[in-house]
Amino acid sequence: MKKFFEQNKVIVGLVAGLGSILATAALITVAMLIAGDTSTHLSLYAGCFVPPLLIMRYYVKQQHITVVKTIIVSLFITFIAFMFLLFKTHSLNLNP
Repeated sequence: MKKFFEQNKVIVGLVAGLGSILATAALITVAMLIAGDTSTHLSLYAGCFVPPLLIMRYYVKQQHITVVKTIIVSLFITFIAFMFLLFKTHSLNLNP
């Protein structure tokens, strides 16, 4: 498994970036269920974007540019989708 993440390929960036987002979202969901909070706090899921940034920092130091570019693109696309979801559910409102 370690050899897989040492490669400089697009699939490694997808697995590392999207996998960390999904794993963090699952942990946030489990924590909310354990706490007994059944309401939807979509803004808490913004914390899912921190682990890919830390993973990207690691791959920048390793000079795996293909992986870094893939993580940047996947992070951008998922962030745009997250912002669209926040606006669609009226969890984020631009009106004062």
